[in-house]
Amino acid sequence: LLKAGANPNKDPLNCLLVAVRAGNHEIVRLLLSYGANVNCYFMLVNDTHFPSAIQYALNDEVMLRLLLNHGYNVEMCFDCMHQDIFGNSFVWSTPEEEILPGWTSSVIKDNPFCDFIAVPWLKHLAGKVVRVFVDYMDYVPLCTKIKYVLETQKEWTEIRHILDNPRPLKHLCRLKIRKLLGLRRLQKLSSLKFPLPPILKNYILYKEYDLYGKGIS
Repeated sequence: LLKAGANPNKDPLNCLLVAVRAGNHEIVRLLLSYGANVNCYFMLVNDTHFPSAIQYALNDEVMLRLLLNHGYNVEMCFDCMHQDIFGNSFVWSTPEEEILPGWTSSVIKDNPFCDFIAVPWLKHLAGKVVRVFVDYMDYVPLCTKIKYVLETQKEWTEIRHILDNPRPLKHLCRLKIRKLLGLRRLQKLSSLKFPLPPILKNYILYKEYDLYGKGIS
């Protein structure tokens, strides 16, 4: 169906979200290679500020990195109302017509990631998940709530070390190139005939973190 031109983004119950929730890495990889929107929302019941797929992959690093490698917007997981980048608390007062993608006019329904991951039955995963997230970011704005959760976990020392030091220049260049390419071209980069050395193309595509690809190769 996909080869014949089927659109993986048309179904009301998004097929990518179904595959992620089922833990089917191969179907997820296939859908993403044919243009499935990794930053989609479950529009029938959208109660998260961040794109929906990641919530079904928190306990599966292979799936987590599969989504992130294909352009999942991880910055949305650190966009919350608890404080601004200077540590000052604030409250959103956005007019209806200016609401950001993922937000509705009812703020209580738009759960930021820090609230989502801080619940008792998920917070033990926070350190592992955020440690993966920082591999795909430059500056990571930790609000007081998620920082409080992270400080109790074994990954916190490594996370803090990464955040307290400048990121490598090649990593910053990779992030910039991925942003300039955009989601659609990024998902097709491996098949496009770009005049790039394979080692550079693989770096842009985070092949060193392609745990699923390593498992089937």
